[in-house]
Amino acid sequence: MSEQPGISDAELAERPFDELVAELQRIVAALEAGSVGLEESIALYRDGLRIHAACEERLRAAELTISELGRRAGASARAVDVGEAPAEPGRG
Repeated sequence: MSEQPGISDAELAERPFDELVAELQRIVAALEAGSVGLEESIALYRDGLRIHAACEERLRAAELTISELGRRAGASARAVDVGEAPAEPGRG
C-alpha cells in the first residue's frame, strides 16, 4: 500500500487559495471516479475536509477585510461630504 502523506497545516497556510481549490477539485474527481482503494479514499476525504475548511476560513477573512474596507471608504466619503479631510491610512 502506498498511502500518500496528507497535506500539512503549514502547507495549507502557505498555498494560494486558487491552488487549494484546484487540489480540492482533484480530490473530488478522484473520489468520484472510484479508482482508489478504501484507505486512500478515506485519506483523500480527510484531506478534502481540511482543505475545504481552510478555504472557508480564507473566504471569511476576505469578506471581513472587504467589509472593513467598505466601512473605511464610507467614513472617508462622509468626511469629504461634510468638508473634513479624510484620515490617511495609518494615521488617526
